Amino acid sequence: MVKMIGRYALGKTLGTGNFSKVKAGADTVTGEMSAIKIIDKQQLVEQGLKEMVKREIAFMKMLKHPNIVKLKEVTETANHIYLVLELATGGELFDKILEAKRFDEATARKYFHQLVAGLSCCHAQGIAHRDLKPENMLLDATDVLKISDFGLSNLQRGGVNGQGQLLQTVCGTPNYVAPEVLKEGGYNGLIADVWSCGVVLFGMMAGYLPFEDKNMPALFMKIERGDYRMARDFSEPAKDLIRKMLTVDPTKRITLESIMSHPWFVVDWDPSLVPRDTKVVVTDDQVRRAITQAADPKESSVRADVPLPANIAARTAASDQKAGCDAFDLISRLTSGRLNPLMTVQNGVVRSLTRFLMYGGVEEMLQVLGQLNANPKSREGSMDIKGFVTTQNRLLTYVAIIVPTCSPKLSLVELRRGRGDVFEFHELFRRIVARLGEKVRSREATGVAA
Repeated sequence: MVKMIGRYALGKTLGTGNFSKVKAGADTVTGEMSAIKIIDKQQLVEQGLKEMVKREIAFMKMLKHPNIVKLKEVTETANHIYLVLELATGGELFDKILEAKRFDEATARKYFHQLVAGLSCCHAQGIAHRDLKPENMLLDATDVLKISDFGLSNLQRGGVNGQGQLLQTVCGTPNYVAPEVLKEGGYNGLIADVWSCGVVLFGMMAGYLPFEDKNMPALFMKIERGDYRMARDFSEPAKDLIRKMLTVDPTKRITLESIMSHPWFVVDWDPSLVPRDTKVVVTDDQVRRAITQAADPKESSVRADVPLPANIAARTAASDQKAGCDAFDLISRLTSGRLNPLMTVQNGVVRSLTRFLMYGGVEEMLQVLGQLNANPKSREGSMDIKGFVTTQNRLLTYVAIIVPTCSPKLSLVELRRGRGDVFEFHELFRRIVARLGEKVRSREATGVAA
């Protein structure tokens, strides 16, 4: 017996967010699997995020490209909005980097080609993504990269060289954000995206990010000065391209078009990934119509307790695997330029963190951290666990805070990074979640605030 949304049979939950959840969905007509985002409309209204969601849906309807996550269908009932999305079963590019430690230049170039191809489609429509990072790049079953998470996207009028209105909102993930975004006076979102691409390419090949500092003002100062150290083992053409992308002055920064003709980039490049006949800029009227269409989708009945056909049931059960759907959490974003749920700021010091619910408490967490050689320590009666891990690059310190909930069996775990590399922190987090296994009940989505 299974719940139906229109012709889609809902399967197991793949991810949860602040206002939504993602479930596997099987099309009972074609048998095709999708990721179905179920958004609570009342919570959107309460948080003032309704217009942002409309805009995001409209942009995703406009963007049709093999390297962009496809929005297949939008429908709604009285209480929920349902987004039927392409299911990317290969997980996040971020995970692939963690697994490999770093990519050789040929591998990095392959993914970078696909990133640039997908982004060129966005920019051709006048859409600046504004939150490009490996966590927002999914891989399908054939290892094709898909850009996702358009929650921070906005229209950039006038293109790269035009006189359109500059964007004002400070948003994105701090380590990837362009220097002009941090300054007053506005910025061109398309040019800022190129900077983020440079950070992504550097991170893929180096295994660490060019701009890192646990102190927020110090991090921003490094970004504004373009203060980073180039990895020695990069080839000279790769160094040249990265320098041109990480140029502080946006008027002198390389453009996406020029990237596609750079000597490092053109190796094995397939120009057909950027169809020339799709380069049209969306007008204001087209945007308004798209948003209206997205805001008023056709009502779909919800039927419960409908048996799944045997072939669909098998495919739905088989979908219970890592699908990278946390990156589909289009709604788990807050406004006003605040940092994402993985970040908190204390006295100017930025701390990476993540949260999840688990069965158990301090003792269970101490046991798992001990098994992972994470040197955990906790004073008697304390709900905090402090520890460190000696990594390949440097010392990584952390704090795990265990918060009891109204349920005596459930605890909220908040893991915070102290010192150390952010990639290695996330690797530790994933190892903890994997070791806890079925004790983990839900993970907080890793979206970034607008």
